[in-house]
Amino acid sequence: MKSEDFLTNLSRSLGRDAVPNVTPDAATHLSLSSAMAQERAQQVAADMSARADELMASLERTAAEAAWRVFRAKSPQDATHYIREVARDIEARTMLRTTHAALDALDVEEAMHGTGITLEVMAVDQDTPDDAQEAMRGELRGKAIGTDIGITGVDYAIAETGSCVLLPRKGVSRVISLLPPVHIAVVRSGQVLPSLDELFTLRRQDFLTGDIGSYLNIISGPSRSADIEYQLVTGVHGPGEVHMILLD
Repeated sequence: MKSEDFLTNLSRSLGRDAVPNVTPDAATHLSLSSAMAQERAQQVAADMSARADELMASLERTAAEAAWRVFRAKSPQDATHYIREVARDIEARTMLRTTHAALDALDVEEAMHGTGITLEVMAVDQDTPDDAQEAMRGELRGKAIGTDIGITGVDYAIAETGSCVLLPRKGVSRVISLLPPVHIAVVRSGQVLPSLDELFTLRRQDFLTGDIGSYLNIISGPSRSADIEYQLVTGVHGPGEVHMILLD
């Protein structure tokens, strides 16, 4: 069956006389030329910077609605103090973190000094041979399963949905945000996008420049699963407790 025939049948089933003539959204349409995609991505980045305060305030509200435990830090010291408090409250003994720049700037290791908590920076070196990388990933997964808290930065956050976005690259593994029972995400001012539309615009540009990566990890609150009887359970397929630190 031709696509035109399929769409005609579908429209008739919906009670429409004809197939709607929809003009693609130029902001996200895949047929954008490289120049148009680059221009649009630059506009998104400029808007994200210009509206940083507004978007951060919106994220604070939507993230709380999505069941994140949100903390607005006034300084790096506030942020590290909060991390210590979370670790103390759950009696954590082990922590893993990514190599996101936000965490390097916080000096989380120094903040954990003297607490008795073991904190490791976990990353797979992309320059090592494939066999060695696979062994390192297996070791990382094992440690992530057994650790108490995973700490990550973010590449972006989404104000509309209260979500964090992690992209794959050297020094960043999604297992740190997925396997420990508690996840702490640190979001810096200027990293917040208005909606998923802007995210996909930027990812389109990444695709055109050959920097798309192998996956996209969008985290919208704690892990939630429901069975056939609509019983909602938290923390079965991921962290049941998630914290978002907003750092101005």
